[in-house]
Amino acid sequence: MSALIEGRRGLWRTAGILAIAHVVLMLAGLAGGKVATVGSGPGAYIAAYMDGPLTERLASGCLAGASFLVFLLAATLFARLLRGGSELGRWWASVVAASGAIYVAMTLAVALPGVAAAVYDGHHGASVGIVTALSDLHYFAVFASMAVLGVFTIALAAAAQVSGGLSRWVAYPGYAVGALCLAAVPGAGLGLVDNAMLVWTIWFVVTGIAALRTARTARVQVRAAAAAAS
Repeated sequence: MSALIEGRRGLWRTAGILAIAHVVLMLAGLAGGKVATVGSGPGAYIAAYMDGPLTERLASGCLAGASFLVFLLAATLFARLLRGGSELGRWWASVVAASGAIYVAMTLAVALPGVAAAVYDGHHGASVGIVTALSDLHYFAVFASMAVLGVFTIALAAAAQVSGGLSRWVAYPGYAVGALCLAAVPGAGLGLVDNAMLVWTIWFVVTGIAALRTARTARVQVRAAAAAAS
């Protein structure tokens, strides 16, 4: 029994580290380059994609891409840990895994390549119109992926509540954060996507910290089991 608890403790610790690592890597990657928002003037697209060092911009994109691979590991691990013993819990956990995978697929297949193509083509003689189209493709992919991220967040909050695997101060705010992500899609023109992403980032870091706390709780259980066995 103690070995089983110890194994789950390691998985919870890994989930917490992965969640926090995703946020750190994502912010580091995004900080390395700027993007022009939809509807900006030609000068904004030129400054964002045609000026500046190409190698540095592409390296930042690779770092951001790596962060979403880390997110995929975190999402599937959370789904595993929050399955619980009920059918409802297992269903929510499967939604966590599926929506997390779809979110990563949309980001890696469309959103990030759109920016990378805009930067690369902008440094190799492409017109402002082509760069603008690639940049806007990136942004609309981000808008669409926010809806999937909202589903992921609500599912993770529900799985945490049903299974009891994470504390209520993660689950209950998660419903509000997920709803904000969904509302940000039709409110993208008002800048709600950036605000929702900021709130979600804070919530996901808190979720990672909660996972680390759960690992410490399991550690106490291991010690108690060892003491009872002796």
